[in-house]
Amino acid sequence: MFLVTTADERTWKKDEKILFLGKWCQLFARKKKWFKLDYEVLPYHWDDGEKLYRDYLYLNDLYEKILPEVSENLNKIHGVNHSIRYWRIIVGLWLLGFIHVFYDRYQSILSAAEYRKVKNTLIISADRTRYIPQDFGVFSAWATESDEYNYYLYSRIIEYMNRIPFEYLDFATQDILPIDNVFNVRKGSFPFKKIVKRFFEDMPQHFNKIVLVQTALSVKDLIRLQLSLNQIPYLISPKRTTQKSKINFDLRNKISLQSSDDKFQELLMRMISEQIPTLYVEGYANMNRMSLKTYPRRPKVMFNAVAFNANEPFKFWAAYNVDHNVKLLGNQHGGLYGSGILTAIEDHQIKICDTFYTWGWESDSYENAKPLVAAKLNTIKRKIRPKKGGRLLLVENAITRYSFIPEMLCTSSSGFLAYLNEQYRFVSALSTRSQKLLLVRLYMHDYQLSQKNRWISKFLEIECSHANESIIDQLNKSSLCICTFNATTYLETFVANFPTVLFWNPKHWKTRASAQPYFDRLRKVGVLHDTPEQAASKVNEICEDPIAWWKQSAIQEAKDQFCFQFARTSGKWLEEWRCELREQTRI
Repeated sequence: MFLVTTADERTWKKDEKILFLGKWCQLFARKKKWFKLDYEVLPYHWDDGEKLYRDYLYLNDLYEKILPEVSENLNKIHGVNHSIRYWRIIVGLWLLGFIHVFYDRYQSILSAAEYRKVKNTLIISADRTRYIPQDFGVFSAWATESDEYNYYLYSRIIEYMNRIPFEYLDFATQDILPIDNVFNVRKGSFPFKKIVKRFFEDMPQHFNKIVLVQTALSVKDLIRLQLSLNQIPYLISPKRTTQKSKINFDLRNKISLQSSDDKFQELLMRMISEQIPTLYVEGYANMNRMSLKTYPRRPKVMFNAVAFNANEPFKFWAAYNVDHNVKLLGNQHGGLYGSGILTAIEDHQIKICDTFYTWGWESDSYENAKPLVAAKLNTIKRKIRPKKGGRLLLVENAITRYSFIPEMLCTSSSGFLAYLNEQYRFVSALSTRSQKLLLVRLYMHDYQLSQKNRWISKFLEIECSHANESIIDQLNKSSLCICTFNATTYLETFVANFPTVLFWNPKHWKTRASAQPYFDRLRKVGVLHDTPEQAASKVNEICEDPIAWWKQSAIQEAKDQFCFQFARTSGKWLEEWRCELREQTRI
């Protein structure tokens, strides 16, 4: 059999029997091409949720073991002496992500080798500098969406493992992804806009000591908060371009990580020094200077909700100030936090912060996690109301074709297909009346999954909409929201007291022990369901008047108790935030 590792058909041999490494190789848009081939699909190693969880714990422990080594090496090559926390802020998410990504790719190739039917495959022969990402944002996009980048990773693993016969393929490379870092300055602005932008970026440097960056607050609430703190309101966080840098392998060769007898860890250590983004090696000095020049020079407190993720200038600036005893505060920005068992991103955000503000829950593991009302949820709370006799809005999820850092116990294309099958089962179990009222809201990112075409091929009469249409408008035309994954949307409908039915596979969305009683109560009152059929039965039962069903005292009590724990709001949120932030400047 010939092993195919990605959906890039230039790397296939179609005149031999094919073993597809995974479902990510089979694009729905190309089904007419691959469906005619003689092929098998290798079972995905993380279809076993228990294995995924064991591996997840192992990889998180491995990350904590490797991070001090990487920090020491980066200190050495840059001639600095920063703390591990400094490097955790800057390089931690990339290192965590790369360890998870590379292990998944390694395990897939190991499974193919142990299948013992593969007689040949093609691996890439190309300039390796092409596949070194610029920063974390580029890496995460490549790892989850790029066939070419993943083909390169698979090729390196096959070459190193040497358990699958291979030949080299030299093909003309293409642009991997047309990525513009979302934090780059946009070109072509009018001079007036540039002046206003410059004013809002520079003025706070001289006056504001509590620096708010990417808070996820609405413009109105952000202005109110800054005024309450006696600070000059500014609406635009500083944004700077992450510059491309020329690869310097002499510098990278100085990154020397401890060798291991474990085959995976041995190759991982080699690949870390090769793959670490240029911004953290060749571009470090320039980014460090630029970030310190861009952001306020003498803050007392730094507060953010999402800047910790891919806003590289912020990360450099925050890390520098953390090493100079300035407080870094974080705020929960979305759902799943506090309830899921796969907590790598949540843990990272809490670990880098002096105080991390949750939407109501307390942590059994971290003393610096502290409840604070979810001001972000106030916006949608004010804007949506159920419409009697309106649509039934089914809110869909999508899973990247290639796995990243898992947040649920199903991942990659295989997990998406399992999830999608459950959605089909739900719609099939709806009554004719419910189906006529249904509007399927597709996920905002398609990931080459062809979501709409899949739905049309299955249910020609069901209406679908893309997520670029306003969910607020769609909710205001609906009488019921049906949420199918544990994330932010149903928290928003809950706080708005909007009729909501939930269903998801509990084997995929496992709940931590401290959160379990709250979800169990939602099950008891008929809001949360474990199977598509149960959920459809409830929707059929209440579709005539979801609002009346939702207003039942037992449902309202369960919903309110859940919100206090996971989506706490308050009419006095501004005063609570003001007091908390001012207190942080005095501690």
